[in-house]
Amino acid sequence: MKFQSSIAIFVVCEHCRSMVVRKDMNMETLGVMAELPPDLSPLQLGTRGEWNGKTFELLGRIRVEWGQGSWNEWYASFSDGIPGWVAEAQGFYMVSFETKDKNLPETAAEVRRGEFLKLAGATWSISDVKTVRCRAGEGELPFVAPPGWERESIDLTGADGEFGSLEFSDGEAQLFKGAYAKFNDLHFSNLRPVPGWSADAPQITNQTNALNCPKCGSVIALRAMGQTMSAVCGSCGSLIDTANPVWKVIQERDQKVGNLHPLLAIGTRGSLERVEYEVIGFLQRADSESTWSEYLLFNPWHGFEWLVNYNGHWSFVHRCPEIGDHSGRRVQYAGRQFVLYAKDEAEVTAVLGEFYWKVRRGERAEMADYIDPPGVLSKETYPDLQEFTWSLGEYVDSSVIATAFGVKGLPKAEGIYLNQPNPYAVHWKELRKVVLLFFVLFTFIQCTTSKWSARKAVYDVDLVFRRDDPTKVVSSPKFNIEGGSQIVEIAATANVDNSWLGLDVELVNAKTNQAYQESIEIEYYHGSDEDGPWSEGSRTASVDIPSVPPGEYYLTVEPSADPALERMPYHVVVSAGGVFWSNYVFGLLALLAYPGYLLARRGGFENLRWGQSDYSPTGLPTNKE
Repeated sequence: MKFQSSIAIFVVCEHCRSMVVRKDMNMETLGVMAELPPDLSPLQLGTRGEWNGKTFELLGRIRVEWGQGSWNEWYASFSDGIPGWVAEAQGFYMVSFETKDKNLPETAAEVRRGEFLKLAGATWSISDVKTVRCRAGEGELPFVAPPGWERESIDLTGADGEFGSLEFSDGEAQLFKGAYAKFNDLHFSNLRPVPGWSADAPQITNQTNALNCPKCGSVIALRAMGQTMSAVCGSCGSLIDTANPVWKVIQERDQKVGNLHPLLAIGTRGSLERVEYEVIGFLQRADSESTWSEYLLFNPWHGFEWLVNYNGHWSFVHRCPEIGDHSGRRVQYAGRQFVLYAKDEAEVTAVLGEFYWKVRRGERAEMADYIDPPGVLSKETYPDLQEFTWSLGEYVDSSVIATAFGVKGLPKAEGIYLNQPNPYAVHWKELRKVVLLFFVLFTFIQCTTSKWSARKAVYDVDLVFRRDDPTKVVSSPKFNIEGGSQIVEIAATANVDNSWLGLDVELVNAKTNQAYQESIEIEYYHGSDEDGPWSEGSRTASVDIPSVPPGEYYLTVEPSADPALERMPYHVVVSAGGVFWSNYVFGLLALLAYPGYLLARRGGFENLRWGQSDYSPTGLPTNKE
């Protein structure tokens, strides 16, 4: 027997499955290793990969199980000479290495789920505590792991999502520190062909294995053998524990299987995000206000994902590594901020297919949904199991689901869903850069034109209104307006006080006699009442005459005044040039009309969304209130 690892002390013979322990130069046989349960793992002894620039090879495996599930732990030899582990659990991959720390707890009883530990220079949250045992193994290992060997296993989560594990066995504590990885991150090679999936593996339709229901004897075809822990008999509806060689009934029929009609049938395959999945499980869940459906998808390389459907709204849901327990209304994850939308208790009301835990009808979980549309981050807490899980869903249009799985007639979406994209926000996001560009360009043109066409005084005079003046009409000397057609402003100022002065003005072209008639009203009133001092009006007023052609002009002014005024000096200025800022304002309003409409509709959409929540961030009343 050849040991590839210098620190390995335990090996399972590949021919007779004898368990052999290496003691210095001697070998001791402990008996025969139990057979590994069949599974669809693409990994095998000799599989190679790469992680953080280091290559590795898988040398050994143990199948670890507990009351609610099981997983593979692969012993790996890395190119830098440091041994490590690649755990494979429910589609997750965790790469870890033993890390020394003098402050490790002495026993598992010292730690509890939900608490925090400071180990190896980092703070870890304790996400799970359980007793596990070795089901079987193969290859070589750095410790003795016969069937039935037990240890206390504590899962840890770092502040930035790092993976950690505390293991207690034979009075010794070990800390393993690492990270979560996706299948493609590990660059695997020399993989095992997967039946039913790989082109070079024996094809046995979509079934990976089949056994008989212990209740009615009907054949149950498992589509993710070794990965799933429970299955529903399609004939009698009994829930079966498939984690052990001898299948047992978890729960007898309390539903009519024939009355369940999933929109995506068990065994249907489809591609989402360029990965082919097979529908292997179907759940119905209900809380205090609604009922929805969940479809479990499986791919042997990428693991498990979910499709959730509520009233025609679909979300493609990825299970997340533990991200710690959060009691606040906001959760940071993957560079996004999610806001609490709903909390409730959900119950499993119907089950079909198979699942990676021992699901039961009537199983309850405390649900908390945090949204950042089109995303929803969900936390499920299982009081009976003393654990919680996180998942991240992204909204998917029903047409995408129909195309991916080749189904027709999917129900149309009804109402507004918690993570449904706001269509007005999407349109605004597409439009806002264009609006900003046009706003800047429009303002630049206005300011540039205003600068080039600066207003210039062409006539300036001081006059006096006298009530006893028989003529009253004043005519100015001639003055020139040069350039092209332009604005002419006639402005007047008078020191009126609780009175008024009116001017009828006429701008006359001396050559053509074309006249422009306007009226200017100057009035200013002030006083005091029970609310305090007040004032209205102004001692200055003006009128603009648009598109006045160049030429020689004169101005006539006919004043009138408050009957109480006998005499009032006033000042008149005629200016040419400039631009109408009112045109800019009206143009700007026209430019912003549609964006304003989008923003208003966006706000209305969000009000309707949050109206269904007990946790509206705006403080507005909800429909529930």
